[in-house]
Amino acid sequence: MHYELHDGRILTWSLETHVVTHCNLRCVQCCPMSPHLPAWAVEPSALGADLTRLARVLRPNVFKLTGGEPFLHPDLPAVLDAVRASGISEQVSVTTNGFLAQRAPDAVYERLDRMTLSVYTSAPLPEKSITRITERCDAHRIHLTVKRIDAFQQLSPDAPHETEAVTREVHARCWLKVRCHLVHQGRFYACTRPPHVATVLGPTHPELRGLGDVDGVRLDAPELLERMLAYLEADTPLATCRYCLGASGAWLPHAQLARDRA
Repeated sequence: MHYELHDGRILTWSLETHVVTHCNLRCVQCCPMSPHLPAWAVEPSALGADLTRLARVLRPNVFKLTGGEPFLHPDLPAVLDAVRASGISEQVSVTTNGFLAQRAPDAVYERLDRMTLSVYTSAPLPEKSITRITERCDAHRIHLTVKRIDAFQQLSPDAPHETEAVTREVHARCWLKVRCHLVHQGRFYACTRPPHVATVLGPTHPELRGLGDVDGVRLDAPELLERMLAYLEADTPLATCRYCLGASGAWLPHAQLARDRA
C-alpha cells in the first residue's frame, strides 16, 4: 500500500479511537473484543495530546469515535472538544448501536459531522429510536448512515496460525489494516485489535504479552513521519495477525454472547 503526502502529512482514509472499551451489547466476534475487556474510558486531555502529535504527520479524511459504545463515555462533549482542538481532521464521526444516542445531550450532536448507526438483528434497535436519532441528526445537520447488520465475520481463529505463510496470506487479504487505523494510549496502530488481543488471549497465550507495544508506533518517537510511513507501507504482518482471521474468516449469523452471571 502506497500513501500520499500533503503538506508533510500522510493522507489516510480514516483514523479512530476507542473512547471506551466496554459496551452495552455483547456481540459475538466483536472486532475490538469489547465483551471480553474491562471497562475503561479515555481521558479527553490524553486523547487530545495524542491527536495533536499525530496531526503533525497524519491527515485522515475522517476521525471516528468508536468503542465499545462511545455514548457510555461520561463526558463525550469534552472528548469531542479535544478532537476538534487537535486539528486531526475536519470530519468527526461517531459509531454507535444507538441505544444511548437517542437520549444524548445536544452538546454531543452539536460537535459531530457524521454518525454511523449500527443496527443488529441480534439486538434490534426499535424503529421509533431510529426515527428519533434521524430527526436529531437532521436538526444538527449530521450525515447519518444506518447500517443494518445481520452477520459478522469470524475474526478470532480457534487456534493461532501454525505457519508464517498462513499469517502472511491472512494479512495480505485483510482490509482492517487500511480502513481501521487506531490511536490508543500513546500509540498508532494499523488496525483496532493489537492493543486488546493480549488482554483477551494473554491468559491462554502468554507469548502475547507485550505484542501490543511491538505492533504499534509510539507517538513520541523521533522522526515520527518516517516511522509512520514505513509502518503503514510495510507488507509484513503484525505480530497479532497470527491470532486473527482478518477478512479470511467465515460469515456467521449475528449473535449476542450470554450475559455473565455474578
